[in-house]
Amino acid sequence: MPRQFAPKKSGVHLLACLSLYRALLRECGKFSRAVTFKQQQQQQHHPAAAVHHHHHHPIKGTLRSIVRWRFDKDRDILSPPQVANGLAAGYGFLDLLRSCTAGSTQSLVRLTQTLETMSTRAEETATRRAKFASSWKPPPAHHRRRLEHFRKIKDPANYEHDPSDPRIFHHPAPLASIKSGVRKVPNLIVTQGIPVLKYPGPQPVLINRVIKNKVKWGVKKFNQHKMLEDLRDIAECEDEWDDIVRNRHGVDKRGREGEEKWVQSIREADSHLERRLAEQMKKNTELSGKFHEIVLAERELKEKERREARHQRRMARKKRAVEESGAVETTTVPAQGEHKSPDHGKTR
Repeated sequence: MPRQFAPKKSGVHLLACLSLYRALLRECGKFSRAVTFKQQQQQQHHPAAAVHHHHHHPIKGTLRSIVRWRFDKDRDILSPPQVANGLAAGYGFLDLLRSCTAGSTQSLVRLTQTLETMSTRAEETATRRAKFASSWKPPPAHHRRRLEHFRKIKDPANYEHDPSDPRIFHHPAPLASIKSGVRKVPNLIVTQGIPVLKYPGPQPVLINRVIKNKVKWGVKKFNQHKMLEDLRDIAECEDEWDDIVRNRHGVDKRGREGEEKWVQSIREADSHLERRLAEQMKKNTELSGKFHEIVLAERELKEKERREARHQRRMARKKRAVEESGAVETTTVPAQGEHKSPDHGKTR
């Protein structure tokens, strides 16, 4: 649901929920007092059982805790049917408490069953959570990078940026910060005068949206320019008519002297439009130059990393070759010593 239609943002909805919330808390107190009063009456008829009862019944704190927990859990609900069902359940529970306060046996039995069911579910949930916690194991090493990536995606702070310093200008990024571990070199594409950095893979929807909006802006300005050109002829006719009226009848429809003519107003509007288009073209040119520098830097780093990786592979092969040759020598030396005679090295 859109943000402007969130129920918790509505004053009417807040008023209804607060009224229900306060009514439930008051009714919990009334029901607790009714239970306590009934126990006191039983104690008067049975004095021997007085030591087994307390002055304050714990049902008040239990019911109020349930009400607070439920309202806090349903605070962020956005679905209108769920909101309606929640309010209906709240008013139903309020009627149940009032019936229990009035002494209805059926309502007391229903409330007891409801509390027993909630207690059983809470115990089952606690047992299940304890079981899952005991069987939990840390994720394997090959999944940690992916889980770390998911945590970064869920963190809103990673999406905050300064509009005056876009993230794209922080490229090229170090190889350690690249999730795949392989640097991808972008291509500079100019679409209708709009520079775009296209990385390998599917093009993000956001880039398509930006290009579409900028193209729409350019088309809108071009249509305004054509409209001003069409209005220029009409403005010239208006100026001619004003001159005729002023010369023949002495009436100046422009009012005060020094005011601009119709054609002059159209020309100024067109000049302002042209300046805006020129500024946008200048921004696109500067942006294209910055993108070109990023592409060159990415290519240079890609080539450097490729040479380093090739050097590391070559050194690894040499190391393996040296280790294998050392292992062969250690196995052949004892074999050669076995063929020597015991009298080898003695003089005759």
